[in-house]
Amino acid sequence: MKKVKQKSEDVLFEIGTEELPATMLADIYENPVSYGGSEMNWLEARLRAVFEEKRIAFKACRVWAAPRRIVFWLEGAAPLQTPKEDWIRLLPKDDAYSSEGKPTEKLLLILERRNASLGETKLSAYQNKEYVFIRKSEPVRSASQVLPEIFDALLRSLSFSKTMRWDDSGIYFPRPIRSLLCFYGKKSFSCRVGRLAAANKTFFFRRGERISSTVKDILSYFKSLRRGGIILNPAERKEAIRKKLEAAAKRFKGRLYQDPFLLNEVNFLVESPDVLSAPFQEEFLKLPMEVLTVSMARKQRLFGLLDEKGKVLPRFLALLDGAAAEKQKKGISRNYEHVLDAKLQDSLFFYREDCKTPLQKKRAELKGLIFLKGAGSMLEKTERLVHLAGRAGEWLGWPREKREILERACFLSKSDLLTQMVGEFPELQGIMGRYYALENGEKEEAALAVGEQYLPRTAQDRLPQTMTGALLSVLDKTDLIAACFGLGLEPSSSLDPYGLRRSAVGILRILIDRRLDFSLFRLFQENQKALGDCIQKEMSGRMLERLESFFGDRFEALLVDRGFRVDLVQAVLGSGFEHPYRAYERLECLSKITGETYFFQACKVAERTSNILKAARGALSRPPDPSLFVEDLEREVFRSYDRCRQAVLEAKDARDFKRATSLYAEAFFDILGRFFEKVFVNADDQAVRENRLRLLGAVRSLYADVADLTKIDLR
Repeated sequence: MKKVKQKSEDVLFEIGTEELPATMLADIYENPVSYGGSEMNWLEARLRAVFEEKRIAFKACRVWAAPRRIVFWLEGAAPLQTPKEDWIRLLPKDDAYSSEGKPTEKLLLILERRNASLGETKLSAYQNKEYVFIRKSEPVRSASQVLPEIFDALLRSLSFSKTMRWDDSGIYFPRPIRSLLCFYGKKSFSCRVGRLAAANKTFFFRRGERISSTVKDILSYFKSLRRGGIILNPAERKEAIRKKLEAAAKRFKGRLYQDPFLLNEVNFLVESPDVLSAPFQEEFLKLPMEVLTVSMARKQRLFGLLDEKGKVLPRFLALLDGAAAEKQKKGISRNYEHVLDAKLQDSLFFYREDCKTPLQKKRAELKGLIFLKGAGSMLEKTERLVHLAGRAGEWLGWPREKREILERACFLSKSDLLTQMVGEFPELQGIMGRYYALENGEKEEAALAVGEQYLPRTAQDRLPQTMTGALLSVLDKTDLIAACFGLGLEPSSSLDPYGLRRSAVGILRILIDRRLDFSLFRLFQENQKALGDCIQKEMSGRMLERLESFFGDRFEALLVDRGFRVDLVQAVLGSGFEHPYRAYERLECLSKITGETYFFQACKVAERTSNILKAARGALSRPPDPSLFVEDLEREVFRSYDRCRQAVLEAKDARDFKRATSLYAEAFFDILGRFFEKVFVNADDQAVRENRLRLLGAVRSLYADVADLTKIDLR
């Protein structure tokens, strides 16, 4: 009888829930994790991990989420588990076999208990000793047998930040699970979560009504969703929402106010998006644009519209889940209008009240506002910022007037934290400081800097547009990082409650994109002094070393994300990045010449000198002594060094790293090739040997502060 070959099938799990928190889902999709060398949302990472653990191979997988469902889909899941064979260590050879090579009773007894034979054992070394190992093969089961276990394991492995229990099943989830759908190919399979059993049904929700739809197979499931107008893929749904909002904005001769955070959130509030619009009173246009848009976005999740001049139009857009009749839309619009009117009335009151008290007068109250426990008040923070502003301004060569504007911005930077508006809308800190500073008659440049101090808030956010704002942002973030490192509040592998990684990337982006050329670690040293006794004694000793490692990791990731070669990034950062902008300049220049012959030759010079100098650090503290040269080739290398040294130094000072690399290669590639062929560096005479090492050390150090070319992959 001919054996029927089993084929792979697709797998579908749907978890139907009560409405899931939109911000939680948005965070999952907007912050991918690394798994198996690829970036993906952590739900997909968990799906892959569970299937791999259960040894069911597959071609591809996806996880989609909507307000009331999370769907796991795999393409081409194998019909059988992948065979697994392990070797288990039993006994040392001396205990397993007699001196004549016969198995001992101890070994035979163990084999009998395991129902195994001698033929299933082998001798192998372990920690410099021979042991007897026995083969253990895991049974191979069919996918249909394993899938219920996989689904249960997957569900129990999903770890969300906030969860709840709704029965005695032991399952925790952000919201109660109300339905389960499980398919392997064209067949559903049974699965149970607590008292809930899987059924071949999915559900739609329309104006509070729960509608069921029978599912025959995986294909019919996706067809059923499409018929119901549901867009399951979050990326497709987000794009559909954007297009609908932009189309609605055009109907009112406006454009959409871009709020990526709000768009990410509403993407997980609806699965069948539709749009309605409604007006609000023109009286509220007296409020700053950001107050209007935040008042709409917070709680209400409404989108603002701008005219062609960038001013807010007295109208908003709202998202609906599913199409609604015009009569229904009018009722919904009226509800939105009433709630927004009350919110904007409050905002207008806060704004008028805040404008009555100048920021400078509010500043004294910052004494009662804690910056970080152990790092003083917000008032003390602003005093540190003023001090750091003066020092950084001097390093950059800014004129006194410009430094004074920066110091004034630092002086007022945190005063808006005490305003009613920021108390109601914390996300407006800095922004309201700008408006209130202008109302108080402060210089525009200082006011703009106050408004830009928190930029960039995310990795994709815009940078400060003014140089004063850019430097204030750097100082503010530097002070946060220095205080946290000084208090032992460094981020762990999984937790970063103070957003220090984000702040570090923001600092680096500003320094390189705004071309702020000063020593980052000199700034941290100054900051450490300013923090004084706030720095814990056990943290102060290696603080700069820890900061260098922390920033090095962030800088490397940032540069690789910008498309630079990993080995080139590591080579440049390996030479130091105390001045991040200068390191970026070196990287940009070298990335343009990697295909040149002289770049290859310079790499070879670095490789040859570094290889022989690895164990000779102690001998390199002094320059070479020409009187100790024995061979003519030693003298030639030194003459070549002496001739090119000044030119290479001048090229480096001029930031002409292309010329510095070319000069370096031209001076040393050929001569060092002959030198290593003819001259034995490790001579018997210690003085001669050390002098030759010092000569090679001088050659290496001439270029070492440009890049560590030994890290370049020349293949």
